[in-house]
Amino acid sequence: MDFLQQYVLQHLGWLPKNIKDAYLELQQEYRARERTGYKNLEQIQAYVFTRFPATYRVCLKLIEQHLKDFEIHSVLDWGCGIGTASLALSEYFQNLECFLIEQDQQAKSYAMQFIKHFYPNNIVNQDIPSKNVDLCIFSYSLGEVSNWQTILDDVWQKANYLLIIEPGTSAHYKQLLTVREYMLTKGAYLLGPCCHTNGCPLKSNDWCHFSVNVPRSKEHRMLKNGERGFEQEAYSYMLFSKIPKNNNDFGRLVAKPRLHGGHIDLKICTKDGKITTPTVSRSSKHYKSLKKCVWGDVIKHELP
Repeated sequence: MDFLQQYVLQHLGWLPKNIKDAYLELQQEYRARERTGYKNLEQIQAYVFTRFPATYRVCLKLIEQHLKDFEIHSVLDWGCGIGTASLALSEYFQNLECFLIEQDQQAKSYAMQFIKHFYPNNIVNQDIPSKNVDLCIFSYSLGEVSNWQTILDDVWQKANYLLIIEPGTSAHYKQLLTVREYMLTKGAYLLGPCCHTNGCPLKSNDWCHFSVNVPRSKEHRMLKNGERGFEQEAYSYMLFSKIPKNNNDFGRLVAKPRLHGGHIDLKICTKDGKITTPTVSRSSKHYKSLKKCVWGDVIKHELP
């Protein structure tokens, strides 16, 4: 079971009927685009059991792919919710200083409670930092900001790295492309997912997104009336830096590799800003390494 779900069961109580009602209420608010915060503890618990596992695993995957070798001592977690991104970062970076920005005071109070419980050596602040930070992260939150240019202008003055994560839908990706263009005009270096700064080469009926498998607890399945033991979370993201990267990567996998008996079909967005779909046979020297690749991985070498 997820560590935060276990904490909720042990410390915050668990009333299935109340939390199921809270989950249904949250779903209605999401669909009506009326959600501006959590009304009560039951809604927060419903989020912990249904959405937190997915958003947390997305954060972990992106940290593993891009950030784990960086020097990260401080983070500005904008729209932190219950602290998902800060909790994920704390798994990799010790004694992290977290600046939590969240309009829902109840959610912020639980974010502070969760972070202090699991990572007591962290420093947790509730205000925008007056000093510079290593990383600013918007985890499923920038899409809720109407004046995003003003916000990004402000945080970009303070942060060395900027990570923006959004749901993996075509609409959210279009918004990310707008953010991408805006940040490039500000002189930001793009670290991912693109290996180039040209226009996106994907056609209008396709968009750049990735996915992670998320195990479901029995409480998760109960709330969602689900039978499967896992679900897939689709996401899109952009990672910017003030520090240039020596990028010799050939490109990134933008679709799940298709493995056949003696070959692999790949879809790669290259460093030249083009989509290529090579077929790599078993006789290729790269076959064994490519067989281990997953959707979203960087391809280090050019393929025939």
